[in-house]
Amino acid sequence: MTTPFSGRLRCGSSTDMRTLDITQDSVESSLRLPSTDFGLPAEAAEARRTIAKLRQRAAQVREIHTFRTGMGLAAPQIGIHRRAAIIYLAEQDDVITLLNPRIQEQSTAVETRFEGCLSFFDVRGQVARPVHLLIAHQRLDGTQVTSAFEGSVARLVAHEIDHLNGVLYTQRMAAGDRPIPVEHYRRTAYEVTTADASGSRGTTPGSVGSSR
Repeated sequence: MTTPFSGRLRCGSSTDMRTLDITQDSVESSLRLPSTDFGLPAEAAEARRTIAKLRQRAAQVREIHTFRTGMGLAAPQIGIHRRAAIIYLAEQDDVITLLNPRIQEQSTAVETRFEGCLSFFDVRGQVARPVHLLIAHQRLDGTQVTSAFEGSVARLVAHEIDHLNGVLYTQRMAAGDRPIPVEHYRRTAYEVTTADASGSRGTTPGSVGSSR
């Protein structure tokens, strides 16, 4: 089997994301501001342009980093404060497009896993997320749509909707928890993977799985 972070995987950094003009977080970052809805269908052309820009930037990001469990990108991360986000599933080119999304329902059951963010990519943090989401969103013609998401995809969707609401995953972490350097996270993930492969599941700490 191929273990995480082998030489065949591409590993990007915050410097790489900054080079690609992914908005980076700071105390006064625009990432902490809520985004504005598209008025659909009147603003369909603007929404289409925004989605095209998101897909172009995501393609550049995917060239420099391997996302083992999928990736998402929200419009505020490329300097556009409108409610649009895209999500790619792991090792797939199919894209989930969300326009004006809002969480309609969420499960009481949650799962805690590590997350990363393109806007501060050199750390990872553990976040509890619902394992099931029901999302209300729109098509370009203004049609209202409801979509259900489960597991790791629900986590990606929740992360991106948080971006549209001006919320970062660090604000979702348990009190007292802090993000850890990505190098520490990668060592932990490698230890968990090799422990599972050798039949010693559970001997290493944590539930590890970066959603970004």
